[in-house]
Amino acid sequence: MLTLMLMFACGGDAKDTAADSPTFDPADWSSGDFDFLTVAANDQCLGGALEALFMPDGPGTPNSFEYPTYLPDYGELPMAYTIDLRDPFVSMPVNVDSNDGVTFAIRGSLMESVPLGPTAYGDCTVTMSVDADVTPSSADAVEGFATITVTEPRGSDGRCPVFDVEPCQVELDLAATRN
Repeated sequence: MLTLMLMFACGGDAKDTAADSPTFDPADWSSGDFDFLTVAANDQCLGGALEALFMPDGPGTPNSFEYPTYLPDYGELPMAYTIDLRDPFVSMPVNVDSNDGVTFAIRGSLMESVPLGPTAYGDCTVTMSVDADVTPSSADAVEGFATITVTEPRGSDGRCPVFDVEPCQVELDLAATRN
C-alpha cells in the first residue's frame, strides 16, 4: 500500500502502462492475491536514509512484501479492507476504487506509530499515510507506485530526525504478480 502498502512498480505513470499495453483487457481481470515488491524508492525526507525501510538490501535489490496482497475484481469496487505488507506495515486499512475502470486507487491507510529504527533514531516513531495507484499490465501482473507521507517525528530520547520539509514523502515503484 502498500504494501499497501504498501504495497504498490515500475517507473513512469501507471495509468500510461495499461493504456499502452496491447495485451491487457480489463475484462480479463479477476480478483486475487498478489506478491508485491518494491523495485525502487526515492526518499524526499532524509536524503535517502528512509529508503532502507522499504529496500533493506539496498537500492538495487527489489524487496518482496512479506504477505500477499488482495486486489479485488472491478465489480467489487469500491471496497474497504485491511492488508498486511511486512512488519510494521500490517493490518493497514485501505479503501480501493477505480476512477477509470483500470487503475486501482488504494487510499486511506494511516499508521500512527511507525518506528524509524533504533540504531539510527532511538525510540523515534512517525505517522505514515500511504496512497498507491496500481495498474494491471496483464491478467496476472500489476505495476504502480506508492507515496508514503511521513509526519510527526516523536520520541523521548531526542534522536528523532529533523525533516527539511514536513510532511515529507517517500515514493516507491512497485510490481506484483498473481500468487
